[in-house]
Amino acid sequence: MRRNWWKAASVAVTAAMFLGGTGTVAFAEESTEAETGSESSITYPLNSDKTISWYAQDNLIPHEKYKDASESPFHTGLAEKLGVTIDWSFPTTGTDGGTYTNTLLADPSSLPDIMGAYFMANADQYIDDDIIWDLTPYIQEYAPDYYAWLQSNPAYDRAMKTDSGKYYCFGFFREDGGWNDSYQGPVVRKDWLDECGLEVPTTISEFENVIRVFNEKYGATFDSAYAIRWKQMGICGAFGAYGNALVDSSWGWYIDDDGKVQLAQAQPEWRNYVSWLSKLWADGLIDQDIMTEDDTTIKNKIHNGKCGIAVTSMGQLNNWNKEAEAAGSSEEWIGIPYPKSDDGEISAIFGGPGVGTSTTVVTKTADEDTMKLCLEVLNYSYTEEGRLYWNYGEEGVSWDYDANGVPEFTSLVTDDADTDPMTKYNGATWGGPCIQLTNLLHLKNSQAAIDANDTWYYIYPDDMDKNTKVTSGWKWPVGVTFTTEESDELDEISGNIGTYVEESYASFLNGSKDINDDDVWNSYLSDLETYNLSRILEIRQQCYDRYVER
Repeated sequence: MRRNWWKAASVAVTAAMFLGGTGTVAFAEESTEAETGSESSITYPLNSDKTISWYAQDNLIPHEKYKDASESPFHTGLAEKLGVTIDWSFPTTGTDGGTYTNTLLADPSSLPDIMGAYFMANADQYIDDDIIWDLTPYIQEYAPDYYAWLQSNPAYDRAMKTDSGKYYCFGFFREDGGWNDSYQGPVVRKDWLDECGLEVPTTISEFENVIRVFNEKYGATFDSAYAIRWKQMGICGAFGAYGNALVDSSWGWYIDDDGKVQLAQAQPEWRNYVSWLSKLWADGLIDQDIMTEDDTTIKNKIHNGKCGIAVTSMGQLNNWNKEAEAAGSSEEWIGIPYPKSDDGEISAIFGGPGVGTSTTVVTKTADEDTMKLCLEVLNYSYTEEGRLYWNYGEEGVSWDYDANGVPEFTSLVTDDADTDPMTKYNGATWGGPCIQLTNLLHLKNSQAAIDANDTWYYIYPDDMDKNTKVTSGWKWPVGVTFTTEESDELDEISGNIGTYVEESYASFLNGSKDINDDDVWNSYLSDLETYNLSRILEIRQQCYDRYVER
């Protein structure tokens, strides 16, 4: 029996290149019209005789157990639900997704009909260059459920259109906003805390003390799983800072209390933070692979007593505890709060507003009729039936309702020992043109991981306005778009500043450059100007101001 539990909850809150990664998925010709249980004016399946080509850069890639989309339950099932044959393509194995996407874009005349990649910053340019459709005249009629979703929250609507009000993409959303975005943070071995008679650290001094005690007693160091997580934020908030290395357009640029765009790595607070890190480095307390570590390389250190306090994600916390249990180890990892200053303040944590940066567009390869069909196809995930399918798969197969009317995975998924077995059947785990339901994260993660996320996100549980400011209020907003002229200029002048900042961060961290030396620091600031910092900030400020006025 279908229940409307989600509806109530959500209201509250080049051709050859394709051959290596394609999988054409046809819908079942004998499929009958299904009851959607939604208020959509579009009836699914669509039963179209057209074939839609769909490229996905980072998300929606078939589970590793399948050779391509034609073997994937999610992809084949989606075609059946839609009543449309889909010709899927993905980056070839071993290639960088962004590089592969750029190669496709070099030949706009032969693009897939639908492309899932990262188009936000340069959306105006792609529209002006006739690469993607301006969906504004069509979205209400051909994607009514998606349009209604956007209207449910001004932040959603603002992020999915250009400054001039043009709708151009379908977005990835997290049902409960910030909680789902704060999926990584500090963790510690609870068994070691207990052995050493230590409490869970809450301030930066207590955090440092745990690092030092663990190093003295166990020879362990502080580390981070997957270097990109460390480079984005680390634990900078305890020093009033807003980032580690300048990773990309989302991490490093922030909005100060006066509404001004700033570079985190040019601020005195960042200098204080990195000065503290360099001291720990010099004392042998930070793993020297922290700038290159990944989820695999860190495992040996985690399970062999070489690390007892780290920064990681919910998923890796799950894995670490599972692996320890399977090995019969007493090792137990728990999430701990992002450390605050010794005065009890914190400026920022890893987080966001519940709107992803991945976008799905319809390209001008599609003629107008095909474009309209693409909108109907993409609209499906925002219907009630569609969001259930995208999060859980086929009802009665991979999931069913529990006694309380809440979806839960069946034994087909829960007894599957493969990595992330739910991704065989769903499309919302990592992203895509859909709404990720919070219940999916609860089903995917252990209670320890859920508790960890609560710990990371609820910095100020009694003051949610302050909490939102720390988790996402400072961030460069999702959905900001540059004009074509701004994009061209930024492409010309800003390409090397990120590399310079990251290299400088590494040099400050390992002590090859003394960040405490005023002459060294001032030289660094001067060098930022040779990389056009002032002009970059000026352009970004213009973009931000336009975004605010949308």
